[in-house]
Amino acid sequence: MAGKIIADQLQNTTVGTIDTKWLIEGSAKSWCRFSQAGSHSFVDSWNYSSITDMAVGQSRITLTNSMSSSNYAIWTHDWSYGNGWSDSMTTNGYDMRRRNESAAYLDVTVVWSSVIGDLA
Repeated sequence: MAGKIIADQLQNTTVGTIDTKWLIEGSAKSWCRFSQAGSHSFVDSWNYSSITDMAVGQSRITLTNSMSSSNYAIWTHDWSYGNGWSDSMTTNGYDMRRRNESAAYLDVTVVWSSVIGDLA
């Protein structure tokens, strides 16, 4: 049985009221933890369908549910060298790149990433 909740606000007796737009607009639309080194695979994820090894330090991450445009925000971080970046974003996913302090591309053991924006 399918259900529907229609509400403009959510209210909690101890923390107050919040407009539902904050949940829809401000929450992560995907998150993952993956390893570039070795298996190049997800450890855990939500709303990601696949990860592809493009080259050393470079991964293509595909979303299960597309974004409404390519103008979304990406957060990526690894525990070895810090932040990564993307120079190729589509509504279906993005390429992620990682380098060390010498600007050499490298595969890292643990990477976290998430997307914030509007789903299609």
